[in-house]
Amino acid sequence: MRLNELAAGVRTLSLAGMCKNAGKTTVLDALIGPPEGCGGLALTSIGRDGESRDVVTNTPKPPIYVGRGALIATAEGLLPLCDATREILAVTDVRTPMGRVVVFRALSDGFVQLGGPSMNEQLSRLRELFFDLGARRVLIDGAAGRRSLCARTVADGVVLCTGASLHRDIDTVVAETAHVCGILTLPGLGRELPRLPGARFVLLRPDGMCAALDAGDLASSVKKAGGKGVLAAAGAVTDPAVTALVRSGLDLSGLTLAAGDASQFLLSRGVMDGWRRKGGKAAVEQTAVLTAVTVNPVSAYGWRFDGQEFLEKMAAAVPAPVFDVVRDAHD
Repeated sequence: MRLNELAAGVRTLSLAGMCKNAGKTTVLDALIGPPEGCGGLALTSIGRDGESRDVVTNTPKPPIYVGRGALIATAEGLLPLCDATREILAVTDVRTPMGRVVVFRALSDGFVQLGGPSMNEQLSRLRELFFDLGARRVLIDGAAGRRSLCARTVADGVVLCTGASLHRDIDTVVAETAHVCGILTLPGLGRELPRLPGARFVLLRPDGMCAALDAGDLASSVKKAGGKGVLAAAGAVTDPAVTALVRSGLDLSGLTLAAGDASQFLLSRGVMDGWRRKGGKAAVEQTAVLTAVTVNPVSAYGWRFDGQEFLEKMAAAVPAPVFDVVRDAHD
């Protein structure tokens, strides 16, 4: 099975990148498929995409080609760079550095450049507008490191794109990608997060009582509150707070670290591994769905991996199907 076949049943799919030049645009093109199949397809991006060269690395980028009937959301300033004949359907109140986001229907096949909303709430509204306009499937092209697109409020599924540009060492790339996949597949908490006004962290104890914790001395306040239950973060979960707990000597086997969704788990691989080694668990209020992982063995910085080795190592390390869409296209 190819990636576009696997993803065909996912109503809203977002693409997230482990790094720049992970092959996200190439994956997007594979998901778009042939022009004759673009009826009912809608596209947008949280950053600019479709330009001929990457503005950061100055490396060539593949173009984005769509067929007649596709719905496109992009910034006004990019419309002159879209050569598909178009019918403007909506001008939204979402503003970008390149102008307001407009939605058009392609009346002919052609190249497009994408530049859409950057906030989840804006993306959610745009997705609903797409469906109101007749879309059956929505693709959201993300940016390197932007895991907020993985939230279920934005997308029904996620394709995580990774590649040799992340690091020179293949095993490091595999391990870092597997770490992010682990966060994207964290189990659901099974209930709403406990929240107390003004509290950065709250401990929901096994007896059902909640205690606000001192974020400045988290280990001591967790111990004082009983040391067991759900340790709920009101925002991002970061290395310093969790490192303090790991190094505190507390028994973490009775603690479940929880956040709203996977995008709020900003823990490095080493800190997350340390938390788990001490017996700590992790969960989210809103789960994500990792649809697939894609690999790009060619780095933008001059090195490359053996494609088959990269594919096999990644497939053994992550809990989702793995694809190299360039290799698949030539099979």
